[in-house]
Amino acid sequence: MAASIKVAPWLEPSIRPYLVTSAEAAAAQCNGGSDGVTCGTKWTTSTWDGTYGVGQQMCALEVIQSNLIDNVIGPLSNTTGGTSQGDASAGTGGDSKVGAPSSTITTGDKAGAGIITALILIGLLGGAW
Repeated sequence: MAASIKVAPWLEPSIRPYLVTSAEAAAAQCNGGSDGVTCGTKWTTSTWDGTYGVGQQMCALEVIQSNLIDNVIGPLSNTTGGTSQGDASAGTGGDSKVGAPSSTITTGDKAGAGIITALILIGLLGGAW
């Protein structure tokens, strides 16, 4: 949502309140654990919900950090400082046919593939049963 503000600035008045409210809720949830700063999942409560992990920490970090979107520049293009060099002829070379087998497929290859497929199918059905 924060990146949308950079590419579509007219969305900021409708998006910014959600970013601020979510960041405040996430920060309020980051008061648990033995260190007192572990973040939880339920941002609708202001006390730690007992969940923890990298996912909870990253979600809180992302929503809090998204409020800094005004301090960074938007995506670069060839007219705003981008440095990538394009290649209009990319993909038009004379490579060999994509997906073409490197050698002839023999009857033994087909039989081996059939046996392996049957074993996997038996294992899958047996595991499901």
